Parts: sequence; C-alpha cells; structure tokens
Amino acid sequence: MNSLSLNNPANHAKTVMILAGEASGDLHGGALACALLRNNQDLRLVGFGGDDMRAAGVDIRFDVKQLGIVGLIEVIYHFRVVLAAYRTAVNLLKEGVDLIVLIDFPDFNLRVAKAAKKMGIPVIFYVSPQLWAWRPGRIHGIAKRIDQMLVILPFEKALYEEVNVPCEFVGHPLMDELDRLGITPSSEFNSNVTVSDNSETISSHDRKKTEAARSYLKQVDLDPEAVTIGLLPGSRKREVLTLLPDMLQGVELLKQSFPNVQVLIPVAPTLPADLITELCRESSFPIRRVKGNVYPVLRAADVSVLASGTATLQGALAGEPIIIAYKVSKMTYIIGKCLINLKVIGLANIVAEKPFIPELIQNEVSPANICRELSRFISDETARDKMKQGLREVAHRLGKAGASERAAAVVFKWLDRLDKQEDKSSHASLS
Repeated sequence: MNSLSLNNPANHAKTVMILAGEASGDLHGGALACALLRNNQDLRLVGFGGDDMRAAGVDIRFDVKQLGIVGLIEVIYHFRVVLAAYRTAVNLLKEGVDLIVLIDFPDFNLRVAKAAKKMGIPVIFYVSPQLWAWRPGRIHGIAKRIDQMLVILPFEKALYEEVNVPCEFVGHPLMDELDRLGITPSSEFNSNVTVSDNSETISSHDRKKTEAARSYLKQVDLDPEAVTIGLLPGSRKREVLTLLPDMLQGVELLKQSFPNVQVLIPVAPTLPADLITELCRESSFPIRRVKGNVYPVLRAADVSVLASGTATLQGALAGEPIIIAYKVSKMTYIIGKCLINLKVIGLANIVAEKPFIPELIQNEVSPANICRELSRFISDETARDKMKQGLREVAHRLGKAGASERAAAVVFKWLDRLDKQEDKSSHASLS
C-alpha cells in the first residue's frame, strides 16, 4: 500500500466530528463518512450536515439547511443562526471529540478550528479555501489553526507546502459520486465523430446519450423531442431567490424562438420544500422539479444554466453545454471585486485555465443575456462541440475516483497517532 494506506485504530472507539456548511460539503462529508465506517465500524461520527451525511451514519447535530448562506453582507442577515451554529459546534467539541474534519465553508469552519485547537483537538481541513482566488494572505492564519490540509485540486498542494502545512492531494470527491452512481464521466466519452443518415455530425457516445436523455425525459413526463433547458439556481435560499427569476424569464424569451421549450430543475435538499414551486408558478412552459442526483438532468438538457460553484464541475462531468451565473448583493460584489484576484469565477473555467464557459456575473445576469446564450448553444453545433471538448478536458483534470478513501486514510493515520500518544501516556503513568 502507498503512504495513504488505511490504518485501523483499534485500541478503543474514537469520535470524529465532521462539519459541513452547505449542500456540496454534505455530499463530500457523506462520501467520507461511508469510507470511514467501511474501514472501521467502531467509529462514532457526529457533526453538521444534511441528508447525505445522515444517510451515511453521521449523528447530525445541526442541519446545513439552516446554514446555506452566500456572500459577505448576506451573513449579517443570518447572524443569529450562525452564532447558534457556532455555539453548537463548540459545545459538541466539549462533549468529547478526538478529531475534527472541517469541509470547505471556511469563514465559519476556521473559527471552529480555532476553538478546537485551543482544546487540543487535531484539525483536518478537507477542501481548501480558494486562496488562489482571493485573500491569499489567509494561508498564514490557516496554518496556525489546522494540523492537516486535504486538497481536491492538484495545483493547491504547493500553496500549503510553501508554508509547511502538511497537505495531501486526494483528488476530487465528485469522481467518487460518479463511481457510486455508476455514471461515466465526460472525460471517458468517445469523441470520435461519425456522420449519421440524416447528415447530423454527432459522436457515437452522443447517440447513446440521446437515447438515455429521451428515456429520462419520458420518465419525468416531458417531451423527449422538445428543447430541454436545465436550471440549477443553487442550494441556498437567497441564491435561488436571486437567480431563478431571471433564469425563468430568460426561458420565457427563448420560447419566442423555440415554442416547444421545457425545463428541468433539480431541487437541492437544503432548500425549503415549496420555494421552487412558488417561483415557477407563473411560467408558461412545462417545468419538472426533480430530486436526487443532478447528472440525469444535466445530461438530458440541451444546455443548462448553473449557479457558480460545485455545480459547474458537475456540469463538466456530465458533458453537455452549460452557462454559469453568479449574483450577490451589490455591497458583497463591490467588496469581492476588490479582493478577488481572478479573471473567471467558475470552478470549471479555473480548472481548465481558460474561460471557455460563458459567465454571467452580477448585472450581466438578465433574462436577455440568458436567452442569448441559451439560443447560441441550442443553434450553433460548432459552439456545442467546442464546449463539450472543453468539458471533457476539465473532467480529465479532476482525476480518478478514490478521493474519499484517500481522505479517510489520512484521518485514520491521525487517529492511529492519537492511539500511540495515549499508549505512551498510559505507560508513563504506570511507571
């Protein structure tokens, strides 16, 4: 086995706290919890999360549905919830936690990390804050608060090695999700093109995919021949309220050129049950709201509009054209523009190191702009093919499945270290 081979600390049951603050963190936390319990069923897992972590066996003490906050100013409106969550986290640490794994959500999690360090609890941070995007000076503060960093993008490891923070590149946990669901990532699609009987140029995979898309659309009672748009407005209530109305109005405009347009919306489990339903009430085209993983939606849609975030990487793995939308409060945007050192904001564009996916940012998020971009990828086969090639490259750069197992291996190494320290202390007290 390599340096990340699993060790099973068997001296006595340990308690690991896993803290996620949003839907993507819950997804990664659930996969990590499964990997941990698969290798040591005696572990006790507690923490903050949602449906995925709960299903994996984590004792959830604070649900991420209450913590779905985006933006600097937006946090002020949820101060009481954030404070209650922090107090819950600290009290949970005091109950007796051997090790804590913090997943992304840095502004909150790094405060919890500070409290854990004061209590002498080892801190592992899984999914690095985006230091390469903004506030790179934070790395020195992070170094003081954590014991181990686990990164999911290959270029991040060097940042932490420069400041002597133990760091492992474990790969991207989204690849684990695909593996678990039995879904082929776009990086493995056959890109060889052939000419069909009706003279349309498509790849052999695209032909199969079209059959799968039609089957899925029939399954959700939509027209398999209609123009299908995927809308993924995010996993946080405020984010959805900000983005979805413009997305829906953009599709209304699109309907003038494509009367048979229809919409698929995967509903994040972190959202209030009726939020999407209420926002879609006035729409004049067929809409299906679906639960579960997003990949069938992304693959059935001719093109999707996504909130900036993890969804852009999911879009890359699905392999169909996507458009990125990002909009926050005016003050948050002004502050962020001064701090963020990036020419693009979508994770898929960042991984690709080129802006090949259209990004509609702040005031650019409008029905007219959304309609224009949707029309382009519906009508222009060359633009579609170029986009698909870029998405395959992004998927390739995310690596292979196994991130959760590799992250679990690091957790076990730390737990094994704790056991050895306890053994030394025990022997010392007996002597």
